[in-house]
Amino acid sequence: MGSTYRTIGEYEKSRRTLESGLAKFPGEKALLVFRAMAFYNLGQHDLAMESLLKIIAETSRDQEIQSYAKAIEFYSDKLDKVFT
Repeated sequence: MGSTYRTIGEYEKSRRTLESGLAKFPGEKALLVFRAMAFYNLGQHDLAMESLLKIIAETSRDQEIQSYAKAIEFYSDKLDKVFT
């Protein structure tokens, strides 16, 4: 339902529906991905990227990605931070 709300432009309803689903099924990665899309549509690009990067770091079977999984997860919520 959350995905359907998103596709018809009901982005806030989509986010709320997906978060309700995540409260009941916290380990459901598909809900996290659909919520990331809703975040994007709501202009919350930072939250969308953070969610997707964490999912990639956690679920990818690609050896190159896995070799950087800790770094990807660490930087997932620091995309605008400049380290000097």
